[in-house]
Amino acid sequence: MGLAEFALISRKWKPATLLHKTTNEYPSLLEYISSDVLDSRLSTISTLIRNTYPQIWIDTYLFFLAIFFVLFAAAFAIGLQATASQRDKLWYPLLILIAPVFIAFWTSRRRATHYERLKNFNDLLQKCLKEFNSADTTLHIKWQYRRLREDDTVESLGLIGPISQWQVVLVIEVIQIDPEDIHQMANEVDMVLPSYYAAVEDVVLDIGPLDRTEQHPIEQQDLSDHTHQQQPSLSYPLPPEYNGSSYIPEPRREMEYVSPATSSPPTYQR
Repeated sequence: MGLAEFALISRKWKPATLLHKTTNEYPSLLEYISSDVLDSRLSTISTLIRNTYPQIWIDTYLFFLAIFFVLFAAAFAIGLQATASQRDKLWYPLLILIAPVFIAFWTSRRRATHYERLKNFNDLLQKCLKEFNSADTTLHIKWQYRRLREDDTVESLGLIGPISQWQVVLVIEVIQIDPEDIHQMANEVDMVLPSYYAAVEDVVLDIGPLDRTEQHPIEQQDLSDHTHQQQPSLSYPLPPEYNGSSYIPEPRREMEYVSPATSSPPTYQR
């Protein structure tokens, strides 16, 4: 466990908020920073959450508002149907249904950009915590955020009731660091690698044949100097010359097949 832990709670009927105890209830953290500094840090994080975190309570109210418009249009149509003189105005409820259609379209667009807005919030929160770390480097403390762990308790997060009743999005904690790791943390604060898309935009690939009409004068001079340089030629030994007076081996003669001489069988005397 760290010096202090603060839970970011997402609620369906109210905006998301950062729940924390009073500053006097964090004695371990107050040994490093004052209560005024802690209040200003928590106020900065709360303002960031209120302005950039993708809220879901708006979608909840819009969902029930769309249901109300649908039920109202149905009741209005039934009332017009019951009145004989108002049957020619049955198309009026269709105008009421335009509102739920617009609400459904707008909420679908919000859900489509939810993860993008959440990623933007995480980037801004990480940048904010890095600014805190750069100011608190000499105090041997570090601000960071993480997901909810199994060892988190209601007392440490400042919640009322079991944790299962709360939708904890993330936990912001302050931990004590080893003085030997201060140099490493300072490097992490100063050295921020560019994003993937920013790095890709800086890479230019020259693919295709070389266009000599659109070359820099220095490049043309380098190419001309390169062509004037003598390339080392590779010499290979030639085969020995053929002399006609030299010995020519005789061609092989084909062996003629000689059949064995036929002789009469020997005669025997009785």
